[in-house]
Amino acid sequence: MSDETAFIEIGYIIGGDEGHVLVEILLGMFTGWAGRLGLDHEVIKQAPAPGGGLKAAQLCIHGADHHALAALHQGSHTLIRIPPGLDRRQMSCAGVRISDRGDEPWPDGMAGWGDERRRYVFDPYRSVTDAALGRLDIDPATVLAGDFSCLGGT
Repeated sequence: MSDETAFIEIGYIIGGDEGHVLVEILLGMFTGWAGRLGLDHEVIKQAPAPGGGLKAAQLCIHGADHHALAALHQGSHTLIRIPPGLDRRQMSCAGVRISDRGDEPWPDGMAGWGDERRRYVFDPYRSVTDAALGRLDIDPATVLAGDFSCLGGT
């Protein structure tokens, strides 16, 4: 891959407990991707949320091109699904920022994370909408498991 190190920051934007779960899901997406490629990675920070999930997390991936990752993933990510135990759809958002430094201040509020990068819809249909690629008829679980090949990544 690369001699670089990518620092990935993931933070809660909106959605209550579901938003905190989304932060945890996105952390799993990036660790799954790094693990699938055999890249050394470590979770540097995690801030647990009171109702479950995470308020924020930071991950370091050695050998990852931070420019390529940022082009593919940086911005806000939206999850639309029916959470366990509820009977209606809920929308939640989390932000992703990627850089070559792990000491930058955290964005504040929704505008600080940038424009919507990707939307994962589980109900009433399954799709992923990417800012660069448009709507893709793929199972969002594939992307959230760390398989970025359908997005033009590895």
